[in-house]
This record gives sequence, C-alpha cells and structure tokens, in this order.
Amino acid sequence: MISLIGIGEAGCNVVSLFENHKEYNCFLFSPVQENTKYTRKLPKVAKEEDCEGEAPKLSSYKTKEAIQDRVQVFLCGSSFSANYTLAILEQIKEKKIEIFYIKPDVDLLIGDVRLQERAIFGILQEYARSGLFNSFTIFSNPAIEKTIGEIPIKKYFEMINKNIYYAVHYLNVFDHTTPLVGNLSKPTEVQKIRTIGIISVDKLSEQWYYKMQEDRDVAYYLCIAASRLENDGKLHSKVIQSLKSKPRNAFKNVTYAIYESPYETDFGFCVAHTNFIQNNSLHTE
Repeated sequence: MISLIGIGEAGCNVVSLFENHKEYNCFLFSPVQENTKYTRKLPKVAKEEDCEGEAPKLSSYKTKEAIQDRVQVFLCGSSFSANYTLAILEQIKEKKIEIFYIKPDVDLLIGDVRLQERAIFGILQEYARSGLFNSFTIFSNPAIEKTIGEIPIKKYFEMINKNIYYAVHYLNVFDHTTPLVGNLSKPTEVQKIRTIGIISVDKLSEQWYYKMQEDRDVAYYLCIAASRLENDGKLHSKVIQSLKSKPRNAFKNVTYAIYESPYETDFGFCVAHTNFIQNNSLHTE
C-alpha cells in the first residue's frame, strides 16, 4: 500500500481522486479539514516562518502510525499551505518520500506568492538531490492544459487534476506489474528530478507535462490493447525503430516496457529524469 498526502487545496483535490483504490490510503492536510486520523487542519498563521511551529503533530490522532513506508506527497508551491511541507515531512523522514509538485502559471504570480513558489520549488529539488526525498516530479498546469486542448473554465482544475491522477496511478501500477517485453532499468541515484508525459503508441511522440531542461534517462511505458498484441506482427519492430530514432548519448539512455491495456484502446506515458535543478527562468510550457 502507498500512502498519499495532499497538502493544501490543490494537493488534496488530486489525492481525493485516489480514494476509491484499495492500494492507497489517503491523507488530506489543508485549512478546511478537521483533525482526524486521515485529515489534519493546517492553522492560519500570519507569516510563512510561523508554519514550522504550528504544523500538525502527526503523532496525535494516530496519523503517523497509519502512514506506510512509501509516501507520495502532492502540493502546489503557490499555495500558502505549501509552507507547511518541510515541517510535516520532517516527522516521517524515515519513509521513502516522493514529491509530486504542481506548478502554476508562474508568469501570473506576483509579489510574495511569486517569491514563495520560487523558493519552495528550489528547496524541494535540493532536498531530493541530496537524497532526503526519493524523487521530485514536476507537473505544469499550462503544459498539461496544452496536452488536453480546450478546457471549459468550470472544469479547468478538475481536468488538470484527473490527468495528474491518471499518470501517477498508472506509473504506480507499472511499478508492480511485469511487462510483456522491454528493457526498463532504474535511473542513476543522482537523477532524482523528473517529469511525466503522454505518448502516442505508434510514433512514440511525447507531450510533456513539464518542459524538462537537461533531461537524461527517458523511459516509455506502452499499454496496448489485447487484440493488437495478439494480431499485429509488426508492432514490436515499429516500437524498436521509433526508440532507435530518439536522441541518446553517453549521459542519456532510452528504455521501454510494453503492457497489456485494460481497455480496447492503446495509451502510454513517458518519464524523463535529470539531476539538473529546474528553475523559474526556464520555460515550463
């Protein structure tokens, strides 16, 4: 089982989408939550620096003992609640922590919020690079919007969050599923920073959820309908040819895995890894 922690409104909204899966136990931390085993109220404070002392104690309400060894944390860096992140995670630092960072449109941020987002974005990446977190995965709201196309205003965040949920859930499924064929390998220990994208199975063309700079290893996860797996004799050779056309060098590896799709359609994801700290001066769309 994987424990999911949502910090702030955006993080909680994403984590809530996992609640119907028995493979997860979900924790929601935000100013609107009540204090229970799986939900904790984040107090309102005057300044960011007050968050450390006011963070909820996970030892109360038996919250800490319910958190599993593998923890996935979701937050948006522009949310004031994100200032509680380090104080919360310090209490479970012995766990295997993976950060999923939701990046807003930084061009629209102003004043203290802009400075806060930049600071949290940088600090959490440094923590990941130092080994305190297992990984730091970046999602950009504007980049995800581009992969979807037209989104009604009332459904904007709902559709963005569902795309994040699907990507993370299926990558978790792949972690516990043996592929039919492939050459997946773990990235090197220093490559803690990553992003996710969707791909077309036929051409392996990527649509990234964040424009990564200096990406190193890239992995392709292909889910293909059962009928095609049984009848398309050219499929594997097409995949291999597409993989061979991808850029690679001494610092960049390309790997893949093929799984049977639970649907009658094909779909896939890609994951890019790097050890290079991303920053807000780089384009994220």
